[in-house]
Amino acid sequence: MWAVGIGLAILAASLRPHASVTAALATCGPFATLAAIIVAAALAGKLGAFRALARAAVPAHASRAASAVAVLALTAGLSALVNLDVAVVVAVPVALRVARRQELPAGRLAVAVAVTANATSFLLPTSNITNLLLLDNTGTGRTPGHAHLTPAAYLGDSWAAWLLVAVLTIAPLALWSARAENSAPAGSNRQPTGSALAGPPAPSRQVDGDSGPSIGALSDLLPMFLIASAVRALLGTGLVLHGTFLIQLASGTALATSVSNLPAAAAFTPTGLVSLWAAILATTIGPNLLITGSVASLISRRIARDGGARFSVRTFTAAGMSLVPLQLAAAALGLYACGVLS
Repeated sequence: MWAVGIGLAILAASLRPHASVTAALATCGPFATLAAIIVAAALAGKLGAFRALARAAVPAHASRAASAVAVLALTAGLSALVNLDVAVVVAVPVALRVARRQELPAGRLAVAVAVTANATSFLLPTSNITNLLLLDNTGTGRTPGHAHLTPAAYLGDSWAAWLLVAVLTIAPLALWSARAENSAPAGSNRQPTGSALAGPPAPSRQVDGDSGPSIGALSDLLPMFLIASAVRALLGTGLVLHGTFLIQLASGTALATSVSNLPAAAAFTPTGLVSLWAAILATTIGPNLLITGSVASLISRRIARDGGARFSVRTFTAAGMSLVPLQLAAAALGLYACGVLS
């Protein structure tokens, strides 16, 4: 990421120097906000906030599957009602704590949290920075002259799609995270053999369920900031998706996954309601295909690794490839039910 970020930054500064400065200034706000969230969460972890939240959210007598469902439901709720970045810096430490207490595979549960947080970050405009960027760039509306969707109209379009995606995400990931056969309790870092989501074995390390994000997580933001700023400078803000909803969804997902969702959202200019929702789903659900598709995924991995859990990039991608097509189909069905695609 550092190599790509520095290379793109040099290329953007060479080809579009003025645009590079403007893009950097426009992009620094969201990253500064995320840095503040990480620092606040690190302090909260030191004060034992995540230990208390884990105890309140998941009863000690809950089964493994019920514990995983509770953690992922908490993640989806935070991502939808508060913000994606808040969700991961809160839910991953809670997941590590619950994994240690309930003897769940900590690495799996951390991956499940990251996938769930990304996929459910479109219920409200404020659920994800990308939603706000796309709404700012769009000229669509339900009535002529209305430049943007109101929050109520947005929620009216999104609720059914969000509900279907949340159920389709939480249910299989909870069952996968709670699997006991061929896996060891949290802290042993053994991966099940013969599983499509299994990675190579890693050295054993005790999972620290009391920890929160470390200040070291801030270092992960720097290369992503360079990438986001450079791509935004090179692409500008006039990238229009063409074709049917499915074609726009596929092409938007490919771009959001390859360059990260933040610069993609800044570059997209939706031309109508259908185009807007294709871009929203592409920049929230689509990034689950690659760990670099979303800054939140990288932060989740950093927190999990700092806490002693093995967060496998290959496992994350395998989970994303298994779920993203179904999630996008479920979201499209929900939009159709609400009249967006009719």
